[in-house]
Amino acid sequence: MNKKKIDKFQRGFTLLEILVSISLFAFALILVNSMYSVSQRSYNKGANKGELIQNSRVSLDRIGRELRQSVNIVTVLPETGDDPQNPPADEIFFQDGHNISQTSYLRYYLDGTDLRRSFIVYYFPSEPDVYVTHNSVDQYGNPPEELITEDRIVGEYFNKLEFWSSNNLVYISLGLEKNQDTFSVDTSVFVRN
Repeated sequence: MNKKKIDKFQRGFTLLEILVSISLFAFALILVNSMYSVSQRSYNKGANKGELIQNSRVSLDRIGRELRQSVNIVTVLPETGDDPQNPPADEIFFQDGHNISQTSYLRYYLDGTDLRRSFIVYYFPSEPDVYVTHNSVDQYGNPPEELITEDRIVGEYFNKLEFWSSNNLVYISLGLEKNQDTFSVDTSVFVRN
């Protein structure tokens, strides 16, 4: 009689109970992992989109401000952005109007997926400290030397940069892409020249 009581209290889990418990635990783990993966993908997509929007905003602010101050836009810009015979310019080169005591130029262009900004001056070897316009010639008809004093990245993840102009408005079209997430924006800037 005493032996029956001991067996009753020492009884363990059956194989079926263990299998059911492990299956429920595995199902719960798979469910939690799936929910985590979905939320992580959603977070990454939002973070990528936010980074693209921020990159375009900062780049457009900078280009727009400098174009508004520009003394002269050197790049010949078409009047529309959708003429296949005269496509938009994929870079812009203009005289900087920020410091009018010194003749200098800015150039925005794409280098792969990086938006770059170059600060350029022109001079004649006979007077290297005097900066002149890009189309100047010396007394012998020679063009000036070009000196790029700064060339740096101002934005990343760009796949499109286009410019066109009509009625003192310069239109800018940007396209960005990161990990299959894309963002496009078009804007215009009123210029003084």
